[in-house]
Amino acid sequence: MNALLRACRHTRLLPLLLLASPVIAQQKTQDPMYKPSIVDGTRTHAVMRMFERQHDTLQRNLPSEYRKDYSAIYAQRWKYIKSRFQKKEIYTPPVAQAYIDSMLRRIVAANPELQREKLHAFFSRSGTPNATYVGQGIIFFNIGLFSRLQNEHQAAFVLCHEIAHATLKHSDKSIEKYVKNMHSSDLQAQLKALKKVQYNRLSKLEDLSKGLAFDSRRHSRNNESDADSLALVYFRNSGFDPAAAVSAMLLLDDIDLDNIDMTARLRTLFDAPQLRFQDRWLHRDNGPLGGHARLLRDSTLTDSLKTHPDCQVRAGKLIAFNQSADSLLAGKPAIPAASIHPQRFDSLKQAFRFEIIEFSFAEDNYTESLYYTISMLEEHPEDPYLIMHVARILNNCFYLQRQHRLGKKLRYPAPENAASFNVLSQFIQNLYMEEYAQIAFHYLQRYQSKLQDYPEYQTEFAKSESFIKM
Repeated sequence: MNALLRACRHTRLLPLLLLASPVIAQQKTQDPMYKPSIVDGTRTHAVMRMFERQHDTLQRNLPSEYRKDYSAIYAQRWKYIKSRFQKKEIYTPPVAQAYIDSMLRRIVAANPELQREKLHAFFSRSGTPNATYVGQGIIFFNIGLFSRLQNEHQAAFVLCHEIAHATLKHSDKSIEKYVKNMHSSDLQAQLKALKKVQYNRLSKLEDLSKGLAFDSRRHSRNNESDADSLALVYFRNSGFDPAAAVSAMLLLDDIDLDNIDMTARLRTLFDAPQLRFQDRWLHRDNGPLGGHARLLRDSTLTDSLKTHPDCQVRAGKLIAFNQSADSLLAGKPAIPAASIHPQRFDSLKQAFRFEIIEFSFAEDNYTESLYYTISMLEEHPEDPYLIMHVARILNNCFYLQRQHRLGKKLRYPAPENAASFNVLSQFIQNLYMEEYAQIAFHYLQRYQSKLQDYPEYQTEFAKSESFIKM
């Protein structure tokens, strides 16, 4: 099962004080345009090096039995952790780090057994609505999840869930289980039997290997249930609203639902008097030889691809646990309701929605960046940054298409994507090279009188104008 919620920080909070907090976009055009945060590479490198030294120490103290196998898997895990620091994924403004640090401090202070743990929590700039405990006490709380939560009590439960994964040693235990299974007599017997197979040996070996693939970031359903139970103990001890644990789980159950009418949005955004929207831009070839055959999603596939499966069942267990705990605590003084900084929570949520757009763009995922931008434009149709960024992506598509380098920046329609995402993906790929610039120009032209004082807007408008003259 996909890793659900994971996050943590540590009794000794890391000094990841990184750059100024971003300015949140305003709805009035005379206000400053949103400015993306700048990642403090020096600080993130220093933190990464600290974790690397911890990894080196771990490698030196591995058990002697199957040492080579353990070493290879821990090296694989470290490579993954290191990559997330190297690609500037960590959201570094001090105001955000201080917020997650303060939440962790409250949880640790209310649960003395956590004070011996070395926990570290960081905001990840990823738009994927998830949080992950990755080992070595490190938790990444994706801003794509944080920005969809309703209050900081829900955020605290996410953090508690990931702390529970850390304290229950789920990552290390999964590694140990994998290594021992690889050396089990049962597996060795299956491999020995395959040597005697005359036909389809490779196919049978591939089938066997599918069940042996290792991913230290995934947890079994039992692990998730265990983490939920322990997380609720940490959560209640910290004085957070018990009902928020349930509401967070139910929110996760719906978080992957597709509620954007992308066809209507694209027609609204890109239909101009001088450039009418063309049905061809949305055309999808459903034939067997078409570039993008019809995409089918059955319920089994949908469930297996959900970021947070089983949330309804798990919410029911949390309700039962809360009821049991309430009955045991009947007559005892209630723990005062906790809060960290509600205003900061709201401001971070807003800033994070812009940061998701920028991170996807920086990661060369133009389709995803445009998807997040269009989604946000539904709520903020006059926001200068969002308007500018739509044209920025289209202009870049034109420029890269001329150099035959656009393909790596786009995502193709696929069954695991939301239906609206596939519509957008198909739209981008259906455009001719010159149409990227033409659409950008006519889209920006309608905002000329309102946004002419924004240099970023003027830059993209000038680019598109120059491109259509080529």
